[in-house]
Amino acid sequence: MTGTTSGRVLTIDLPADPGRLAPTRERLRGWLRGQGVDEWDVETVLIAAGEACANAIEHGYRFAAEGITTLRVELRDDRLEIEVRDQGGWRPADGDDDCDRGRGRLIMSRVMDEATIVGTAEGTCVRLVKRLTGAGTGVAVGKPTPAATEDQL
Repeated sequence: MTGTTSGRVLTIDLPADPGRLAPTRERLRGWLRGQGVDEWDVETVLIAAGEACANAIEHGYRFAAEGITTLRVELRDDRLEIEVRDQGGWRPADGDDDCDRGRGRLIMSRVMDEATIVGTAEGTCVRLVKRLTGAGTGVAVGKPTPAATEDQL
């Protein structure tokens, strides 16, 4: 897993290995907290971004370890913009999925303010937007704490 942090942008290149999801979520959690994002919003974003990354690994790359998913998170004033991109194969919903699965899109759309998925022959891009509440942290939204400029794992 590689990545960069540049002030209000975090980019992580994630191998198509489900074992890398938890460390990616923790790295994202640390970055969001460092940016002063409210804990409620942090948890909400982790749910949606984690789901998008898991879907890219499972559906885009079918767990092929050489596949790379890119998670990009940008803090813009009072909102977070998140993109999860893969270059794997697009598989449209066919309605034949196991009835205990296939709720990722629903989850993402319910917990985020915007959730769009664009699939092409070149891969998939999931775009998520969350307007930040800013309540309960004592830190103004978008005002990073001193640790926010460090790359955290």
